[in-house]
Amino acid sequence: MSTPADTAPAGAVRQASLREINLALLLGRIAVAPRPPSRAELAAATGLTRATVSAVVDDLIGGGLVTEVEPTPRGGAGRPARGLLLAGHGPAGLGLEINVDYLAVCVLDLTGAVRHRAVHRADLRPVSPAETLALAAGLARQARADAHGQGLTLAGAALAVPGLVDADGVVRLAPNLGWREVDVPALLAAHPPLTEAVPGLPTLVVENEANLAALGELHTGDPGTTTFLYVSGEVGIGAGIVLDGTLYRGVRGFSGEIGHLPVHPEGHPCRCGGRGCLETYAGQEAILTAAGLTGADVAGDAVRLARLAAGATRRPSPRWPGRGRRSAWRWPGW
Repeated sequence: MSTPADTAPAGAVRQASLREINLALLLGRIAVAPRPPSRAELAAATGLTRATVSAVVDDLIGGGLVTEVEPTPRGGAGRPARGLLLAGHGPAGLGLEINVDYLAVCVLDLTGAVRHRAVHRADLRPVSPAETLALAAGLARQARADAHGQGLTLAGAALAVPGLVDADGVVRLAPNLGWREVDVPALLAAHPPLTEAVPGLPTLVVENEANLAALGELHTGDPGTTTFLYVSGEVGIGAGIVLDGTLYRGVRGFSGEIGHLPVHPEGHPCRCGGRGCLETYAGQEAILTAAGLTGADVAGDAVRLARLAAGATRRPSPRWPGRGRRSAWRWPGW
């Protein structure tokens, strides 16, 4: 069966594609500009004609993506032009995170402002994936209602998981949660209460939490920094690798799993099935246990640990088990 793109004249298709390119180009320029640019400045920066820029900007304003602001008075002849800013009253993004000891949700508008945030603290290790997703769906429902009440429309959603996630959204392995081969999209589709909890929710992107954090840093951090390593440290340890502005996944897509690099071949057992993994020494639970701080009050323990560290006197410590070692690593079973 033919599609509109198949039957439409080639010129019309090219024109539509060019329009999308120009929309993305100008929206990106406005997003990263150090101050609100005018239409004339956008034309000069992009090489587009003023007429094209004006038409595209009108589309962006009409779509609720961009807003005009009054010009700042300045000296010289002529009337100052209005500047353009990302709008904070239209499309928004929903972020969900499943971690070992909490669920979190937030809503961000296009300006990057957090418009809703909620955290549900619980030990999720004994909870099944379906039950965990049901809890996450409940948080998403509340976030969507709050966003709607503020005049926002959810245009995208992402779910962060502390584990190996493939391109299809399947959690291949999340050892700290006890998840293996959890097909999140299929699980959501097979349980109507989960999808019905958030009617109209856009397609959910499932990704490793450190990778998503690295992408967040890329788009909201220093514009000149496009190659870096983002390290996430909680119960587990992970990393997001960004090279020249692109998330690097490696051959199998799991390049950032540094928490399971062995630092001691005969070290502590790890939930991944290996021994001596980095997170068994530097993960949140490992640090709290080593400091003699255990229990359910992780936040309180962290505060007490920081106070102890601030008032402690330096004393000799055992040699770090991984210091000076080099090892080739392969996740057990992969």
